[in-house]
Amino acid sequence: MDTVPHKAVCPATLGFVRNQWYAIAFSHEVGRDKPLHRICCGEPMALYRTQAGEAVALFDRCPHRGVPLSYGRIVGDAVQCAYHGFQFDASGACVCVPSQDYIPPELAVPSYTLVERSHFIWVWIGDKDKCDPALLPDHHELGLDRAGWQAKPYFVLEIASNYSLLFENLLDTSHISYLHGRALDSGRMALATFRTEHDANTVQIVRDLKGDTPNPSNAKQYGLAAGVTFDRELRSIAHLPNLHVIRNTFTFPSQPGHAAHVRINIMPITPATQNSHYQFLSLSASYPEEHPQSLIDAMHSVFEEDRAVLEAIQRLYDERGPDLAEYSVNADGAGLRARRRLAALAEAPS
Repeated sequence: MDTVPHKAVCPATLGFVRNQWYAIAFSHEVGRDKPLHRICCGEPMALYRTQAGEAVALFDRCPHRGVPLSYGRIVGDAVQCAYHGFQFDASGACVCVPSQDYIPPELAVPSYTLVERSHFIWVWIGDKDKCDPALLPDHHELGLDRAGWQAKPYFVLEIASNYSLLFENLLDTSHISYLHGRALDSGRMALATFRTEHDANTVQIVRDLKGDTPNPSNAKQYGLAAGVTFDRELRSIAHLPNLHVIRNTFTFPSQPGHAAHVRINIMPITPATQNSHYQFLSLSASYPEEHPQSLIDAMHSVFEEDRAVLEAIQRLYDERGPDLAEYSVNADGAGLRARRRLAALAEAPS
């Protein structure tokens, strides 16, 4: 790739792909104490659980005077508006107007289709006749419901940038050596050979490191013994438009019979508005793994470094517009391909 400016598609202004499943919450976030507010592709939602434990998502606006339903409380299987006490059930129908007996049938709010699997709640906001659970990510392949594997939800971040910028960040594995160098890398990642692979809506970059030894952070994160030499394959895989996966595979050529250690970062990416999105993080591993709070905090610090950079990029786009020149090099090939594919998906007819 020549080092030339790219202006054809602005990554800070990409639109939404509506006919898709998006992670809207971790299962543990949605309960009966108070409705949870989230946004998906510009649609504000109030999430809660019925008495039977079913997760529900309603459009987060009372049609009476426009107060968000997430300001209210849960009464039986309904949400009660905080302003005048109107109640809406899991279908979105109004079931109570305290000031009168008659309830106009048009007094209702949209409801959204949810699927709860492993520890994620996925929402479909597109055409209902195109809603298909078979389009959900393969939770078994991700290690979320595979026998002998461990899986744990970590956290969710709200990032004030277009969701496309996060896909590009995660496909840019060279930045690990610099932005996160002290925590994750000894500096070798940016120098490692890489290759890109793609098909349909999947783009990935693969880096191989041979004969490496773990630093203290790597050893703790990946269940490695200090001083043991290993080979590492890092696959950073964008499943556009709703999921990114980082798959680390460690093999031990000097120790015949040593099982490979596979650790997967499962990161659903959910566009909220034009310039904000959610990044979820769950981890699965093929080996026994502990998750002390110190490790979760360390991972959170790494993701905060990415968030600060992406929000700074978005702010400048917002201030100066999309015409600022941008120069790309060979290592940006995967990210540029993902950018173009996301733009095509967003522009395609529903």
